[in-house]
Amino acid sequence: MENVATKKKTILRIGKQSISDQEIYKYVYKGMPFQAKFSRRVDEAFLREHTLDKRLIYHPFWVAKVLVIAERPPFPPRKLPNVIFVDGVSGYRGVFSKVPPIQKEEVDSGEIVPLKIASQNEAKRFVKDVQEKQINRSYILKKPLHELKNLQLVYLPLWKINITSEPVTDTLYINANTGEIEKHLQQQWKN
Repeated sequence: MENVATKKKTILRIGKQSISDQEIYKYVYKGMPFQAKFSRRVDEAFLREHTLDKRLIYHPFWVAKVLVIAERPPFPPRKLPNVIFVDGVSGYRGVFSKVPPIQKEEVDSGEIVPLKIASQNEAKRFVKDVQEKQINRSYILKKPLHELKNLQLVYLPLWKINITSEPVTDTLYINANTGEIEKHLQQQWKN
């Protein structure tokens, strides 16, 4: 019988480079609460020693490339590209400030977080919500038209780190591209 955890799957990954195993603790330390940093014994080596589990996971996001078409007679319509993201687990959504690089990557299927928003039709409802409640809000008089150009499922690489010690007991999710601790996204997953 074949082990599901070892099956390979080709995904579209957000970002190009990953923070290495060795660099990760610099970002973990940076994201620690002040009280933990205040303890003189808590440093990168302490965090490394008290890590129970550390693994790279791939979190699903739907990414939509849309064109916002603002009519402005007698001038030609203004066309603005936007990139909307929808968290494939919580439904948290918004607009990317810039288009992230996306590349194909082969990963173990056990490293992929299961989807809750599994179909494109479900994701389109969330994209429409962003268009109506976030993008349209900046247009006072006539609301723009929206043209969906592309909707695809992509994955954000995250380091999931479980640390257990006296001053620090926490599970952290760190963006493997930037090193940022994803506290806001983590709160969305709990709700």
